[in-house]
Amino acid sequence: MAFDLPAPEQHDSKSLVGSIAARRSVREYTNAPLSIDFLSQLLWSAQGVTGPNEKRATPSAGGLYPLHLKILVQRVSALEPGIYEYQAESHSLNLMGDRIPEGAVQALGIGDQPWLKEAALVIGVTAKLDDAVRHFESQPPQGERGARYVYMETGAVAQNVHLQSTALGVGCVLVAGFDDTRVKEALRLPPDLEPTALLCIGQRHAP
Repeated sequence: MAFDLPAPEQHDSKSLVGSIAARRSVREYTNAPLSIDFLSQLLWSAQGVTGPNEKRATPSAGGLYPLHLKILVQRVSALEPGIYEYQAESHSLNLMGDRIPEGAVQALGIGDQPWLKEAALVIGVTAKLDDAVRHFESQPPQGERGARYVYMETGAVAQNVHLQSTALGVGCVLVAGFDDTRVKEALRLPPDLEPTALLCIGQRHAP
């Protein structure tokens, strides 16, 4: 089932300098839902198409774009809780699976990370890691760098989302300590996708 997202805002936003200065990891969220407009903006900032030839918001070594975004929706207006996949070319979502119980969401993290179950949504950044490695193996001496490039790209996505969250006034934190097997099961990942990062996002508490 496909869901078209609202068009992202590409002209009027908080200044980049202000967002960089204000950016902080936010791990406590209210129970308020996130608007679907905010979700649209966040996904566009992560992997949205921004130019000719399907160029995207973040750079990709060799133009491979091996990253795929899976969204664990817990509280987003106009969307049922569940697992969605972002389609960059059409700026839309595909429903991939039903809601995950809060306990299972918390269990995705290594150690005590309650922000996983408390976030309005979790963006799972996943990658065709083997494809990237094989691609660069054909270009010695870069072969061993394929995986490194994927993680660099993941970092670019995470920073874009974090800055966009700051501009929107919502909280965001990057989670790198997670159980790969549980994340693969929860996000319904096919065998060719590996999780590289989780981004928890939600309405922040008033200061």
